[in-house]
Amino acid sequence: MFRDKLFRIFRNAYRLNSLKVGVKIRNIAPVTLGLLTTVSCEEHLHRTDATWEPDTLEHEFLIRQATTVSVNAATQLLTVTLVAVQDTSERLRDALTKEICLVKQALEWGDEGTPPHHWDQLVAIRGSLCDLKHNLRTLFSYMDYAEKLATTAAEISYLSGNIAASDAICERIDHACRACNTQKQLTHELQQESLELQQQAIINAPHLEDKLKTKEDVKQSVIK
Repeated sequence: MFRDKLFRIFRNAYRLNSLKVGVKIRNIAPVTLGLLTTVSCEEHLHRTDATWEPDTLEHEFLIRQATTVSVNAATQLLTVTLVAVQDTSERLRDALTKEICLVKQALEWGDEGTPPHHWDQLVAIRGSLCDLKHNLRTLFSYMDYAEKLATTAAEISYLSGNIAASDAICERIDHACRACNTQKQLTHELQQESLELQQQAIINAPHLEDKLKTKEDVKQSVIK
């Protein structure tokens, strides 16, 4: 009997201690997990603050946005100038073609068979050629400056990270340069043909040179 009572006392004491330990674990565990969670959140916020720089990102965005505007403006300038160069070059070549036709007709008809209004047309065409050549030289100067401006816009766009805009305007610059060179080559070939024809006219009919000079002097005196 005494042994059974002693056994029950030890068993009850063991159960009581087990319940106390379980309560302590339940009371402590949430606090420990809360502290770990708090520490983890603080570390995550610290890492986020280290990479998030609102001032820097805002400035970089504004710079890229400004480079896009400059690229668009430079592209528009290139386009407008190129169209003007092409139009003026075509008008110059048309005038050169008319001049060549008039000179050939004058050589064919001779001094006596060439009507007076034919020389007037030739003088008028040469006056138009002079103006068109001057305008074309001015436009090529514009194109040089437009190319420099576009190149600067491409460089600053590349440095700011706006790679797409930089590549686009570089392609536009290359296209404009090739188109201008093509116009120069076509005009140069026609000018050479006109020059050779005039030299042939002077050799075969020297009096045509005096005729043209007289008509040009009269025309200039009228303009003045």
